[in-house]
Amino acid sequence: MNEDLRLKSLRFEPLDTKNLKSVYDMCEVNVNFVSHSLKTFENATLKSNYFIPEFSMVALDENNDIIAFFMVVIKKPYVFRKLRNIATLKFFIVNKKFRLKGIGTYMHNELIKKIKNSKYKCYRMKFDVMVSAPDYWYPGLDLRQTEAFFFLKKQGFKKKHERINLCVDLEHVTSEIPLSELRGYEISRIVDEDKKELVPLSFMPTMYQKSFWPKEVAFSFQNEPNSTFIARDVKNDKIVGFATHSVGFPGAFGPTGVNKKIRGLGLGTLLLKWCLWDLKQMGLKQCIIRYVREDTAYFYLKSVGAKICELYWTIERRI
Repeated sequence: MNEDLRLKSLRFEPLDTKNLKSVYDMCEVNVNFVSHSLKTFENATLKSNYFIPEFSMVALDENNDIIAFFMVVIKKPYVFRKLRNIATLKFFIVNKKFRLKGIGTYMHNELIKKIKNSKYKCYRMKFDVMVSAPDYWYPGLDLRQTEAFFFLKKQGFKKKHERINLCVDLEHVTSEIPLSELRGYEISRIVDEDKKELVPLSFMPTMYQKSFWPKEVAFSFQNEPNSTFIARDVKNDKIVGFATHSVGFPGAFGPTGVNKKIRGLGLGTLLLKWCLWDLKQMGLKQCIIRYVREDTAYFYLKSVGAKICELYWTIERRI
């Protein structure tokens, strides 16, 4: 069957509650190196604040079997937020048996047409891959996904930057509860009453306040239990540092930060250790520290023995 006939035999529909489980099952079987729970998948798709039904495409063959799933989300940049939008190809999976037959290219092109005809289109719109922060799994394309890399290259995407994920073996993390006080600062798990003070991150530099960090921290209030730990100055009862885990998926670490005026006291390391301890209590075996730059990776190696385990490329093109 030639490509045109094969495409004509396919049916396309948006992702919804009825096909979610079947789409998830197809993704789990046909993506290497990545596996998440159905709940995590649902949170990243239908329950995501960035989900737009018309920017999702599920492909079904003549037997009504799901053979592909593509999804784009729209986010705002850090600058020119009122004027610009960024499209992110968050999911692009084709059943291994149906690859190299033009299906992925067709779905990619159809989504671009939909974006161009939508209210979200802007001049020289950036189209990137997987980095849909604050609602994301990974900071770019895993270099081990060879077929995905060459597919994106064919569509005109180009490499921009490299990002690192670090891994911590939680079986080597002590089961003892970390210190709850250090040099006049108290460590505690957030409660709902902390949200108003914490989420703006007013104790951090402006660049972090305007990034996706506040939204990621806000997401942690939705977890049960809440998955951010904070440091408070005992003298004035003000929050001066934080560390967040399990935003995106259980076991993910970040973001984290401490007021620059008190860095060097060990609060960042202590907050990290509280998150690792908490993940260990959840029964997880590994913590993944996401979106790490080379110049900060050494801090995690020195603090908790974190090792580089995954490399990612940020990849983008223009629409």
